[in-house]
Amino acid sequence: MSVPKRKKNLIVLALFLLLTLAMISYHLRYPETPGLVRIAVLEITGPVQSTLTASVHALRDTWADYLHLIGLRQENRELKKKIDELTNELTRYREGYLEAQRLQTLFSLQQELKIPSVVAKVIDKSQATLFKTILLDKGTSSGVRTGQPVLSGKGVVGRIIEASPNVSKALLITDEKSNVDALIQRTRAEGILQGDGTGGGRLKYVSNLEDVQAGDFLLTSGLAGLYPKGLILGSVTAFDKKADSLFQKIEVIPASDFSRLEEVLILAYKQKK
Repeated sequence: MSVPKRKKNLIVLALFLLLTLAMISYHLRYPETPGLVRIAVLEITGPVQSTLTASVHALRDTWADYLHLIGLRQENRELKKKIDELTNELTRYREGYLEAQRLQTLFSLQQELKIPSVVAKVIDKSQATLFKTILLDKGTSSGVRTGQPVLSGKGVVGRIIEASPNVSKALLITDEKSNVDALIQRTRAEGILQGDGTGGGRLKYVSNLEDVQAGDFLLTSGLAGLYPKGLILGSVTAFDKKADSLFQKIEVIPASDFSRLEEVLILAYKQKK
């Protein structure tokens, strides 16, 4: 039976390696021996040595690249950590800047109104069916009393209905139980702004004979004494003069965005008796 071709190749390779090892051994034992044997050893061992050297260099370079890659990964992790820290710090600075802008608006309002007041933070918002209220972090220990007006930088928010030493509750003008004496800035027509319970309000008791337009601003009239005169309440969004009614149906949107309230101004306003 003939030997398979693969086995023949293995045998030839084994003989070649044995011959190579024998020549290398002879070369090591008799380094000064000249002649064909030495030349053959050099010819055979030269390429082998070159290949081994190249392999060692390649392995060394690969290891160096690996160590470099490990270093880059560590450096990237440290850079990412630093970027995260700087991003968080920038976010804190941005929040501080935005808060300072909001507070500056309230402080400017304080100076404009010339009424004793206290700045409070909104700590809770209630959008329940029956009441539209917010909780504030200032109470009676800061001079807060029931009935005091609550403002944002854009207009009237509501009034204080409850107060404890460190917390108070304000009823928003969008609540159906809220009624504010109001007037249309352009025509000076007077009415009562009542909350609709859904984020808006209605200006009631305005005669059909009055000129009302969409976009008209509403201000506090100051007649009932709950609010100082001239505070912004909101603006007219729609109106309807019904033939079977003495009064117009006027829809109003508040000037303040209650969903975004963060700080408010509580006026220590003395109500008229």
